[in-house]
Amino acid sequence: MKCLIADDEILILRDIKRTAIKVLGENTEIFEASNSDEALEIIKSNDIPIAFLDIDMPFISGLEVAKKIQEMKPKTNIIFVTGYEQYALEALELYVSGFIMKPVNENNMRKAIDNLRFPIAELTVKCFGKFEVFYDGRPVNFKRSKCKEVFAYLIDKRGAFVSEDELRFLLWSEDEDTDKKRRYVRNIISDIRVTLKECGKDDVIINDNKSSYAVKMDSISCDLYDYLDRKSDKGKADKDRYMAQYEWAIL
Repeated sequence: MKCLIADDEILILRDIKRTAIKVLGENTEIFEASNSDEALEIIKSNDIPIAFLDIDMPFISGLEVAKKIQEMKPKTNIIFVTGYEQYALEALELYVSGFIMKPVNENNMRKAIDNLRFPIAELTVKCFGKFEVFYDGRPVNFKRSKCKEVFAYLIDKRGAFVSEDELRFLLWSEDEDTDKKRRYVRNIISDIRVTLKECGKDDVIINDNKSSYAVKMDSISCDLYDYLDRKSDKGKADKDRYMAQYEWAIL
């Protein structure tokens, strides 16, 4: 889970952050902004499902920031956090997900999170044990088994670009270059993208204009990445069973 907290008063921002961690969980990745420009730049560069916005901010008001966010990322849940009740009507006219009065408390934030306008469904990747992919808690069914294996390989590379040649070698364990095999690799990538797009995650696979592909790591929730970032200890017991169905997978 990711969220943005934008407030120009650092003590209030930290208080909101502490409350958010209690409500959303300790593994929540929190982005902080002290003004509207920082907030918009963070939203532009990241997929963040929840934004807590102060209304009275420098440069541009939180109301204007909300409008810009809705233009850039229309599925972002915006929750206003303010000390001024008079803004409530304007906030409601923007059809945001919530309006919380300062000081923020856990109960009010939890109510806002429980009633988000755009419910959050995550793409979750499980690497320890057998490799599996879930969306909103349900298994993702890839068109063919090789699609799942190629996706696992890209996950294993942790955001590094992988060439079509390398993927061809993965699939056939030899480096014979034929038009048929090149087309097959591209079809595999296309099928993965179609499957993920059906989950609302069409930005997970990226390419570098040189027939190389990578996963956008911040678009998924992955036990491997949490383990490597020391956000979780879940992988310790299962390190020897990393992506167990694939012989090439070694952690």
